Amino acid sequence: MAGKTLIFTVCTAEHYPFAQVLADSLPKEFAFKVGMVGESVVGDLNVVQFRALPFEVIPEMQQRYDTSALVAAAKPFFASYFLQQNGIENVIYFDPTTFIYGDFGDILQKSTTYDIVLTPRLTRKFGKSTYGDEKMFLNTGMYDNGFFVVRKSQNTFRFLEWWQQRLTDRAYFDVCNGMNHDQLWLNYVPILFENSCIYKHIGWNVGLQNLHERVLTFKDSKWVVNLSEPLVFFNFKECLEEGTEVKKMIKDSGATKLLSRYKESVKQYTAIIPPVFSLRKSLHSSDSAFRRGLKDTLRSIVDTITYFPIYHKISK
Repeated sequence: MAGKTLIFTVCTAEHYPFAQVLADSLPKEFAFKVGMVGESVVGDLNVVQFRALPFEVIPEMQQRYDTSALVAAAKPFFASYFLQQNGIENVIYFDPTTFIYGDFGDILQKSTTYDIVLTPRLTRKFGKSTYGDEKMFLNTGMYDNGFFVVRKSQNTFRFLEWWQQRLTDRAYFDVCNGMNHDQLWLNYVPILFENSCIYKHIGWNVGLQNLHERVLTFKDSKWVVNLSEPLVFFNFKECLEEGTEVKKMIKDSGATKLLSRYKESVKQYTAIIPPVFSLRKSLHSSDSAFRRGLKDTLRSIVDTITYFPIYHKISK
């Protein structure tokens, strides 16, 4: 099975150290490729340049997007390219900031059963967390773009072509106009494509967005989530953001040691950990406390007027 499965990530040369750490955490029997976006001086035979893929739309995409958008938009193109290689039946994508901790068997089982496997960004109902409220998840995507599995089939290639067509010119970060790079489009997958799986295992794809529902503990020589499920893989992307709220979320979830050890691993390949795109940071204003307080006060006044009973009587 390992020989028929290819694992890949997509990054820039700046973020290549993350990909190296991901590679170190993977089982060695799997083929691993790095999709490289932008110029690179990396001399790794496992690196495949985005501009070298056989898709006519790539030059215009390179002109259209900034780096963050281009990395996101490149994923289905690389997935399709790798899935067409001789002998490859399954392709698994991980963000470069991911580290593998647990058994790969469950991932392989899902890859042989379903054409498309996604993970939800959260698994429990809630009102509001420090990361964001329910509306924020509706606006930015229900399924995470940091991991997916695809199996070779006509259904899968239809999905990848559909995703490619939309990311060719609609992979901007523009939430107000219904775009969040590649992620928001994934909402359509369970509706439009058969034999897709939304896998809710709480040990899969742990990250800052779901730490409000998951507590990590080191037990019997392994990491477990909520004292019940083994930690399989953790995406540290948004955990690398420096900030009081982020540090508190990480501490409260028990992930402080995990993050510290991950940073040590990255520093084996680079002296300075490079900054990465953070959805939470991009959505949360960096206004001063005074400006945030003023905004909240004005919003409260507007809400009071909007929902005041007399207003509704007059408006009718």
